[in-house]
Amino acid sequence: MNMKKSFDMFRTLKWIAGLVIVCGIVCCVWNMSEFNDRNLGLMIGIGFLVGGIQIMLFGMVAPLMQKKDEAAAPPDSANELA
Repeated sequence: MNMKKSFDMFRTLKWIAGLVIVCGIVCCVWNMSEFNDRNLGLMIGIGFLVGGIQIMLFGMVAPLMQKKDEAAAPPDSANELA
């Protein structure tokens, strides 16, 4: 995978996570009047917050894992034969 494309993908994940978190905050604030587990809007807002944090975490960890995999990749066998 091209490094520029992967960087754009991870940056896009961070932007999407930010939008999801903002939607969660708006949903929670909008439905804060009745704070209980039967308030569907509040529960959806909390779900958006949790989901946004997970997307943000993946957007931060995935580049690190990709760098680790690239560093641990074995040398190309075609070069060894030449």
